[in-house]
Amino acid sequence: MLHERQLSANREPMVCDLPRTGANARLRAVKIPSITLKWALALVALALAIFSVDWLWFGGAFRSVRSGFSGHCRAIALGGSSEYLQLDRERGLAYLSFLDRDSLERGEAVNGTVMLLDLNLADPAPRAAMTFDPGNFRPQALSLFKRGSEPARLLAISRHPDGSYSIEIAEQGSSGGFFPKEAIRDPAFISPSAIAASGAREFYLANDNTNSGAWAKVKEAVFRSGSATLIYYDGARARIEASGLDRIGGIATSPDASRLYVAEPLAKALRIYRRNPANGALALEEIVELDSAPAGLDVDEDGVVWIAAHPRLFRLGKRDAASLAPTQVLRFDPRQAAEARLTQVYLNGGDEISGGTVAARWRDEFLIGALFDEKVLICKPNP
Repeated sequence: MLHERQLSANREPMVCDLPRTGANARLRAVKIPSITLKWALALVALALAIFSVDWLWFGGAFRSVRSGFSGHCRAIALGGSSEYLQLDRERGLAYLSFLDRDSLERGEAVNGTVMLLDLNLADPAPRAAMTFDPGNFRPQALSLFKRGSEPARLLAISRHPDGSYSIEIAEQGSSGGFFPKEAIRDPAFISPSAIAASGAREFYLANDNTNSGAWAKVKEAVFRSGSATLIYYDGARARIEASGLDRIGGIATSPDASRLYVAEPLAKALRIYRRNPANGALALEEIVELDSAPAGLDVDEDGVVWIAAHPRLFRLGKRDAASLAPTQVLRFDPRQAAEARLTQVYLNGGDEISGGTVAARWRDEFLIGALFDEKVLICKPNP
């Protein structure tokens, strides 16, 4: 019996205290010290606050704008907006890109045109500059090219209803009106925002944004890191001359064609490129810092650059009376010493003209056009 009990005892299963696995396993929770989590959240909140303040500061949210202009302005009603304008200073004519943006934003199938103001008249009234318009013509930026006895040419960026772009070239006839000559399309014309003619069929073109997709565009705006490119079209093909710019508001060449000026709004800067007239090649010469986001550019016969700028960039595009966008006009004279080259000519809180996008000098006056305001200002400084 004793022997049987010993055998029975020997048959008892052995129980090993091994860690359990599978569904019955329990993971021991690791407690993160509350003090560490609080500091991490505080650092994230601080970083977001710094970023927000920096972005608002950049957009001019904290900037006080006091209207200031020693002179007087008169408004010319248009019935539509004129985002860009070009002057024929020899004849005293202003050419305006005209578009009814209110109807366009409502989804209506509207086209635009180019209007003309005769600045020799005491009270200039807008009239058609085109003998007839090309199909689906929605002009944006303009560039006027004149050379010797050749007929003047007017180049316009046109965005078609399907989202594609063309460069519409119009030639001036004997009566003074412009008629469509040809339309140039190229895969390189992705999102053109500005144009500067250097020949009858040669021009510089600014692609304001080469990123595709809404998120890419938001990311570019938030981090102020642009993907804009400068393209040169030599009459047959397009090539990139500069890339990685922080958007492009406007471009213009100097009277002697030796320089190309480029407005870079997200960098708040004016870029100056040396230009090779033989082949159109560009070399960056200087970057001039501005205190506002520049938009359209115009160079007068003396080589002075007129800059329409936005001191409160975030207000641009808002169209209610409570959110008027200030307009600033700067004057850059490359002939002056560095400390005297840049001066302010005009500043208005937006009640006189909201969100001015282009300024150009005519004799002792200057004109201002805007993206949404349906008028042009003609301003004359006091003697």
